[in-house]
Amino acid sequence: MNKNKLEWVVFGASALLILALIGYLGVKAVSYKDTPPDLRVKAQPEQDKLNRNIYRLELINVGEQTAENVTVEITLQQNGREVDKAETTFPLAPKESKQEAWVTFRAERQEGQKLKVQILGYNKP
Repeated sequence: MNKNKLEWVVFGASALLILALIGYLGVKAVSYKDTPPDLRVKAQPEQDKLNRNIYRLELINVGEQTAENVTVEITLQQNGREVDKAETTFPLAPKESKQEAWVTFRAERQEGQKLKVQILGYNKP
């Protein structure tokens, strides 16, 4: 039984894909580090139609494990003193992911306001 060129091309491409997949999985297995969740929070001011004092939070997990119920406290400061405080909870932060939330402060937006962001805690599922 003689195979035509198309069969050989399909066979070769399939073999290359399988070898590439085995190589990729091998590299991932060797370089895997079982690190805990590595959580980082970025806060950016947002503008809405009512001109409220709103900030968008990005929770980034660059670790290799998932975190649950991540509680973040955001303190609004004016001239070094606390003006307002907000808290939010991210239900799930999978490994190597980015989650978003928004917080609104009662205090009006003014020049010179600063945020202090702190992760209060999380659970491991």
